[in-house]
Amino acid sequence: MFVVGYDNIWTVSATGIPCRIPVPSDPRCTSDVDWQEIPSSDGSPICTIVASSAAAFAIDRSGKLLILVMPTHVAIRKNIEIYNNQRWIGIWRGTFFIDRPQYSDQTGIIAKDLNLNEVDPGWSWEDKWSPYLDPRKFDKEGWQYSLSFLAPKWDKQCRMYHLVRRRVLKRHMRYTSHDKWIEMSNDESRMFTELAIGGTDVMGEGETLLFALGSDGDIYRRVGIESSCPGGRGWEIIPRIVYKNSESDDVTLISASASLATLVAITWDGKMYHRKGITRKNPIGLSWQSLPTPKNKAVICAAIGTKTMWCITADGCVWFTRLEIDEKLKEHTMKNVTSEGYQLVTQGGVSRISVSKYDQVFVFCISTREKIEIRTGIDAHEPSGKRFEKIVDRGEPRDQRWIAIHCGSTSFSQIPEYITSSSSLQSKMELLQFRKADWRLKILEQLEETTCRSWSAMNNASEIVLNSPEENETLNGNKSPVKHIRCQIKRGDAFRSVNVLLTGKTVEISGEKLDPRSMEYSKIKYVQPCFQRLPQKYLLYVFTGSQSVFECFAFTDEKARRTFQANVENIIRESIWSSTRSSFGESMWSVSTEGDVRWHCLEELSQESKFEKRVNLGESRGLVVGDGVLDKIDCGGNGSVWAVTESGSLYALSSRYQPLNAHDTVHDYRMTDERTLKMFEYQKHAVFRGFISFQGSHKGISAWMCDGRPCPPSFSSLPSPNWSWVDPTWHLEEEGEWEYSKEIDGVYEYCENRNGKVRRRLWTRKARFDSNKSPWCHVDAPPIKLVRLAKKSSSEGTINVVALTKDGHILKRNGVTRENFTGTSWTEVYEFIIYFIKFLVQILVDSSISCIHLQTDKLWCATSDGMISSRIINSSDSASFLSSSDWRHLDMDLSAISQYFSPKSSTDMEITGVSDILYMRVGFILFRIDTNEGTISDAYPMDNLQQVMVNAHGSICVRGTNITVVREWRVVPYTDRKATIIAMRNVDRASNMGRGLKNIAFY
Repeated sequence: MFVVGYDNIWTVSATGIPCRIPVPSDPRCTSDVDWQEIPSSDGSPICTIVASSAAAFAIDRSGKLLILVMPTHVAIRKNIEIYNNQRWIGIWRGTFFIDRPQYSDQTGIIAKDLNLNEVDPGWSWEDKWSPYLDPRKFDKEGWQYSLSFLAPKWDKQCRMYHLVRRRVLKRHMRYTSHDKWIEMSNDESRMFTELAIGGTDVMGEGETLLFALGSDGDIYRRVGIESSCPGGRGWEIIPRIVYKNSESDDVTLISASASLATLVAITWDGKMYHRKGITRKNPIGLSWQSLPTPKNKAVICAAIGTKTMWCITADGCVWFTRLEIDEKLKEHTMKNVTSEGYQLVTQGGVSRISVSKYDQVFVFCISTREKIEIRTGIDAHEPSGKRFEKIVDRGEPRDQRWIAIHCGSTSFSQIPEYITSSSSLQSKMELLQFRKADWRLKILEQLEETTCRSWSAMNNASEIVLNSPEENETLNGNKSPVKHIRCQIKRGDAFRSVNVLLTGKTVEISGEKLDPRSMEYSKIKYVQPCFQRLPQKYLLYVFTGSQSVFECFAFTDEKARRTFQANVENIIRESIWSSTRSSFGESMWSVSTEGDVRWHCLEELSQESKFEKRVNLGESRGLVVGDGVLDKIDCGGNGSVWAVTESGSLYALSSRYQPLNAHDTVHDYRMTDERTLKMFEYQKHAVFRGFISFQGSHKGISAWMCDGRPCPPSFSSLPSPNWSWVDPTWHLEEEGEWEYSKEIDGVYEYCENRNGKVRRRLWTRKARFDSNKSPWCHVDAPPIKLVRLAKKSSSEGTINVVALTKDGHILKRNGVTRENFTGTSWTEVYEFIIYFIKFLVQILVDSSISCIHLQTDKLWCATSDGMISSRIINSSDSASFLSSSDWRHLDMDLSAISQYFSPKSSTDMEITGVSDILYMRVGFILFRIDTNEGTISDAYPMDNLQQVMVNAHGSICVRGTNITVVREWRVVPYTDRKATIIAMRNVDRASNMGRGLKNIAFY
């Protein structure tokens, strides 16, 4: 069974049948890695195959080019539009012979036929022709009126001087032939012999470079390959190889780097040529350059990775050489390649070879025995590897013989064990069952407790557990253990060494030249871990009181900080346990700037009535929910919580996770993410010395800054052991140009004459987070911008979950329940505005879906130019997509809101609400929209307003410098117009609690 999101290796058997080999990063059973044969529709044998992450391309023995598009969560669609043009004179509804055709394209030059129903192979019509209805632009029937067809302005109302009218008829095509081989459109009936694919790091998202070698000896590039058109639109010829003013011999083989814009051609006499100057703007390159071959021998096969190139010479020897990369152009320079610079890897036994995207890991090849082998031992220090090993053949029938292979679309960094070991998966499943056995977990828990006590008793420097009954009784008056911790505490900008004593009721802090301080357990509200790079400290903020009063403790290593954090959170957990019944009551979830998630309990038992009462947000207690790299979060009914990382990965919190007993539960989900760290280098201008680095800080800015805080130059430290570096060193972004400004905290711009008192440039380095003990389970999905959960479950017990992808598609997750917390599948909520906007930006609107809001069974969405629409979402909807016919536009004049729109605010917009009342945030301004009465409030600006949402009780929650829960609003209508004035009436506010947070959600 094919799983969306897996990497795949593609092979072709000796009988001409393509085979897909899934390469998941963490398979749970053998079915995840079973080889899948996918023969062509007409049974014609395949000769060669290449693939990207979105599609595979193959050539059959007749020379036809075939495509297989991989299944996706989001349907591939095209919008087709035709303009219906009419004269508006009396009863005349046609057009004159000098006018544009009655049905035409946007320009009116090309005539269109409504009865033309032919589509390209693999596509099918989704609906019938229908007028585009936008109440802001068209009348109720979809017409626009004007004086002439060439007029720049069109009106949605018909007036006496209007002589013409037009409307846009739309229809959508959908790609319906996933996982099937379809012949690609080829107007000139060309035949092909070889393929090469690559350039994923150079081209845009969804785009790729596909090259084909024609039977006529010419090399072609496929034009227009993108996410909405995986097969492209046509062919573009690349000039023939001209070397020393004469054309070279015919090309017999081509190869391309999977990641960079590098194309290599091999002629029939074994010479190699490199196409220079291939970029995204110029994908056919500039010229051909001769490339030295190993020891000047004839080459019969070549494969290019990111930092290496592998060749097979006519005598069967395999050669390897390193490649230099032009970081600016994202191509290989080939300047270091010489005939003597190749390294001999093996003599004979190899006929075909393929290199993965990250060539420092593995190489696949076809041996002369026609078996697939892998090069093991490849890493940054030994890029040529150690030896060839056979991979496990999981195909049917067993012991197949193979003629072609392509692994360029794979991207894992280590060779999975199951590729070379037939028993690894079975033993792994047995190991998983063994690890989850209750008796084993109980033994491990007792062993861990014993080990911790032994370690604590010996580690006098960092933490000592004093189990002496006499001393405990002296300090506490009871027999409970006392914990003594040596750390530092922050006072101003300095750190002072202190002794921290955890007694039975208080935290005692003492140190040299420092007034002793005592914190009662009941006053501790929550903790927030933080990492400081200059000086390097592992910080833990312990918050007490309602005004975000805190103490900052500092540790020199992350393990000591984590131990202290666990001790303090156990104190908080016991306080919550004693004052609440359930962790599913009113609560708040937050994501810190470090990416950690925290849960706050907003309901406690009243000491007088013994019933639960609402707790003021500033007085609430909270617990950290594991380590993470999350960016946005939302919570819904039955304790469901979903979150999104900065890169768009989607995670759901395990239903086994309970904040109040999380320390007793072991989780084995894997959370991974990559983040590009940005470090700014600042310099000041000095008289007679020019721009120089400086000491100290000015207006809070130091010579080196990362994440808005000072840092050492080219630092290598990371927040926790779960982090590791992907890039070996820091490198300058793009050309490394300086930006100049008159003020150090001002606006920086590129300036050729270097006009400014300060300047800065950007350094970047990519890091990776990888945790195998996370309570967050990954949900397979395209890159997600945000996710929304219904606050109440449906009658069937399911919870509506809707996500907005980064490219503007709306998806609904099916089957989400308390037990099945990740759901089963995605349904696309088909919003025709998206596709119409995407293809007709210049005609009608220049907008896209900016935000969504989910009520129990109703979905609202808003575009960047202010159009608001809604539709009903049923929990029973489980089709592959939901049609666009159920969307309803909000027919109101929203000009009072749209006047505050700007290019920046179009990405900083939110919508939420209860029933017929919507609240819309545009930047720092809040609006109240009464969809029933048709009124919009005056602008309600708030200090540093960042977020607006609704909780399960219908209260509006806003996050700025403070976090405020508005229980009731005061609404005063105007008497002369449809507008209102709003003011907060009954609120709970937590002062300064919004600092250090980047996202929150309320239940």
